[in-house]
Amino acid sequence: MEELRSIQWFPGHMTKTKRKIEAQLKLIDAVAILLDARVPYSSCNPDLRSIINNKPRMVVLNKCDMADPEETK
Repeated sequence: MEELRSIQWFPGHMTKTKRKIEAQLKLIDAVAILLDARVPYSSCNPDLRSIINNKPRMVVLNKCDMADPEETK
């Protein structure tokens, strides 16, 4: 039987950005989260909620003109 290998799907630049967000978070009052309106759930980092914690946030959908209007309303 062939040995199973795990795939590293979390690229280094994402880890670096996550660390930068955590370091800078104490300096900001609110967070704007920019998501692709065509795929809002899959374009959001699942770790973001725990990183942001209780900071006020606003979600902004980009590319709304390319998304399904019924889904984005």
